[in-house]
Amino acid sequence: MKLCALNLCLLLASFTFKAVDGYYKQILSQCHYTRDLVNIEFIQSLYFNMAEYLRYNSTTDRYTGFTVYGARLAESLNLNPKNNLYSNLDNFCRFYRDRYSSNVLKKVKPDVVLRSLTSESDLPVAKLMCSLYDYHPKGVNVTWLRHGMVLKEGVSSTEELSDGDWYYQFHTFLEYTPRPGENISCMVKHESLTQPLIYTWDPPFPVDKRNKLIIGIFFLILGIVLAVSGCLYYLLRSKKSTTSETNSEASNLSETTMHVYMNTNNK
Repeated sequence: MKLCALNLCLLLASFTFKAVDGYYKQILSQCHYTRDLVNIEFIQSLYFNMAEYLRYNSTTDRYTGFTVYGARLAESLNLNPKNNLYSNLDNFCRFYRDRYSSNVLKKVKPDVVLRSLTSESDLPVAKLMCSLYDYHPKGVNVTWLRHGMVLKEGVSSTEELSDGDWYYQFHTFLEYTPRPGENISCMVKHESLTQPLIYTWDPPFPVDKRNKLIIGIFFLILGIVLAVSGCLYYLLRSKKSTTSETNSEASNLSETTMHVYMNTNNK
C-alpha cells in the first residue's frame, strides 16, 4: 500500500527485460481510493524504455495513447468492448479494499514522548523533542506553545514516517532560551483524538541547586541523628542517676533502722 496525496494507491507492477543493455518494458496497475474507500479508480499503464505509451482508466473505461504507436493501439483497443479492463475494479481493487479496509479505516491515538536533547555544551540554549509513535491514519498536527502562545521560531520537524505496519511516527524539535517560571508545551492534534493533547515540559532540577539540596538534606538528617542520640544519652544518664540515688536512700534507711533496733535492745 502507498499513500498518494489524498488517495490510497495499491500498486502492482510486472517487468519484461530483453537484455541488460537492451529494451525495457513495464506494466503498472494502480488502484486509487478516496480516504473513505468508497470511490475507486483502476489505472493500468504500459511503459517502454521508461516512457509511458498506453494507459487504461476505469473512470472513462477507455485507453489513451501517449505516443504514435500508443495512439494507434488505443484506438484499436477502444473499438472492442471486450478489451476493457473494467473487471479489475472488482477482481483486483475491491478485493484488496475489503481485505485491508479494517487497517486503512482504523484510528489509533499516538503515543507521545516529550524529552530534552540539551547537553552541557548546548547551554544556555535548550532543545526539546516531541515524538509521536504508532498512530494511524497519516496526518498529524503538532504545535509548540509557550504560556499557551504558539511558537514558530526555533521549530523544525521530520516528515511523517511510515513504520511499514500501517502505523506512523513523527518528530518535532524546539530550540529556545529557557526562562525562569516559563511553561513550554507540545500540543498534538489528530483525527483519532476528540480534543488536542497538551504535554507540558517539566524541566529537571538545576545541578547546582540539586547539589545544595542534597547537602542540606544530609546535614538535616545528621542533625536529627545527633539530636536523637543526645536525647537517648540524657535519658540513660537520668535513669542511672535516679537509680543510684534510690539505692543510696535505701542504704541510709537500712542503717538508721539498724541503729534504732540496737539501741532498743540495749535498753
